[in-house]
Amino acid sequence: MTHSEYRLLWATDKARAQQTLFNEYLNYVYVIVFNRLRGCGSREDIGDCVIDVFMDVFSSYDHKYDIDGDIKGFIGTVAFRKAANYYRRLSKNSLGISLDDGYAEVIPSDENIPEATETDELRTMLLDLIESLGKPDSTIILEKYFYGSSTLDIAKIVHLSPITVRVRSSRALKKLKKLLADKDITI
Repeated sequence: MTHSEYRLLWATDKARAQQTLFNEYLNYVYVIVFNRLRGCGSREDIGDCVIDVFMDVFSSYDHKYDIDGDIKGFIGTVAFRKAANYYRRLSKNSLGISLDDGYAEVIPSDENIPEATETDELRTMLLDLIESLGKPDSTIILEKYFYGSSTLDIAKIVHLSPITVRVRSSRALKKLKKLLADKDITI
């Protein structure tokens, strides 16, 4: 479904527009959320996150964004960010044990907390820097390196030729490396 198709359907029947968008992108959103939360969340957490993604899409898409073409990139970005927020929240409560329950003993863990925290902060900063590249560069980078999409698939999403996608990807990576270097970050 393209942005213009969604707008036309929204103008005639809002409920049908939302249902159509939900049906078309449910599996896409579920895969993104599942891959992020499968290690720390339950099925209910994953389901809640998927629903929250669509609630965010429905509540903000029409009001904030005026783009042409496919809206898959927008939905994927919302899903990725919402899943990251859920992951941070669920990771804090992953043991689900309160000290009030009588478990004052420290439970050993193989996880290096300072390293994990630094990694999470780096991920958040990296996503912010990618977003600062603007459209369509941010969509190209996210689709290529986070979702593993092919150049042809990305070209369809951003409505550019595959050659243009490759050139923009290369330029966007150079910009991103410079932004990371300015913040003294090496990956």
